Amino acid sequence: MRSTLFSWSLLVAGSDHVQARQQVNWKTSSDDQRIEHARYLLSLSPLLDTHVDTPQVMRVLSDHPMDMIPQLGTGLAGHFDIPRAKQGGVGGVFFTVWTPCQDQLGVDVGPDYLKPDNTVRDTYESIDLIRSMIDAHQDTLKLATDAQSIRDAFKEKKIAALLGMEGSHMLGGSLSNIRTLAALGVRYLTLTHVCHSPFASSAGGGAGTDGSFIPPSSLSPTNGLTPIGVELVKELNRLGVMVDLSHTSDGTMSEALDISEAPVIFSHSGARAIHNHPRNVPDHILDRMGPGKNEGIILSVLYKHFIDPNNATIPRVVDHVEYIAQRTSKKHVGLSSDFDGMSEVVEGMEDTSKWPYLVAEFLRRGWTDEEILDLTGRNLLRVMEDVEQVGKKLRSERKPSTAIYDKRTDLPGTNWGGPHGAYLPTDVKAIVDKRVARLADEL
Repeated sequence: MRSTLFSWSLLVAGSDHVQARQQVNWKTSSDDQRIEHARYLLSLSPLLDTHVDTPQVMRVLSDHPMDMIPQLGTGLAGHFDIPRAKQGGVGGVFFTVWTPCQDQLGVDVGPDYLKPDNTVRDTYESIDLIRSMIDAHQDTLKLATDAQSIRDAFKEKKIAALLGMEGSHMLGGSLSNIRTLAALGVRYLTLTHVCHSPFASSAGGGAGTDGSFIPPSSLSPTNGLTPIGVELVKELNRLGVMVDLSHTSDGTMSEALDISEAPVIFSHSGARAIHNHPRNVPDHILDRMGPGKNEGIILSVLYKHFIDPNNATIPRVVDHVEYIAQRTSKKHVGLSSDFDGMSEVVEGMEDTSKWPYLVAEFLRRGWTDEEILDLTGRNLLRVMEDVEQVGKKLRSERKPSTAIYDKRTDLPGTNWGGPHGAYLPTDVKAIVDKRVARLADEL
């Protein structure tokens, strides 16, 4: 292999470097030649992976997750660490802010998701862990919060590190939390994970270890967005945070597309027509995306049971992407993994170092250099810029939403006044006492 790669390097070296590469028929070239050219392309523009669950790995490996941070730079168990990411030509990563759905763990969340649990606490701990990861590895990672900062990181030869949040169950039923999380750097919110939430209905639990579908633990009345979920989509648009529809039910997908004023994303999904799984995107949703429609993006996933449990290979991943591109366009597809968040990966994509092998398959199928550069990152950068512009416009036009989840029973917060209203100003206590008396009369 070494002599083949060396002679190929000589062929494309010098002033005719790019021209020589463009004249090659990648369909008939050798695997080594395609892989080397894939590496070359990844040196030109950042490859962006929109879903990496490494914070989860750190949390499950140690009761002090922060102590795991140094291993990110030297070698960490799982699918992702910095040495392998550099080997794979990775230019940017959305590290996933995620906590488990409590009802999937057997915890009673109540019929209206109002029973207290540790989800919000764990969400902020996850963000703290990610930000600490970035701070500890400033020589190779750079915090990015918009498209331009991704480009800046790439120019500095660093991996852009972004925050994507997987599931509105982590919001505690409150829009206030998404505003705070956006201020901390969250740049997409997956509307659901494997459970329903006060905001939206889910497609369910993905797949068990045997590939079987795990349905949601309960049924959403609307199979789509709730009234507060509608407000959430609008608020995400205003904040310039991308609306992510992976994991959501078909109803949630459709209603979010009805409402969103900005492009949406599917951060890690396949095509349902290629493999019939509820976690993949159906044709009637794909047909609502593309030029002149919602200008969002569908990004691949590398989980065996979403791709094809009987044929989980690199060519099959490309089948998904090409099918989606056929229904939308090559400007509306991208790459993602779900690394560190799955038990069974696609053959040939065992970890984040393997991206050139996937890119090489697109070359073999005749994708041009420009199309591949769009696929690996430029399409997502365009979507991010569009979402940022929509957010800037909407923030100039409207104030933050004041909507409250209508199932909450803690407002007004009359019990915050202390024993017998001891913490309240006299006039405030008088108003509260009148309200309490009126409610008693109504009963």
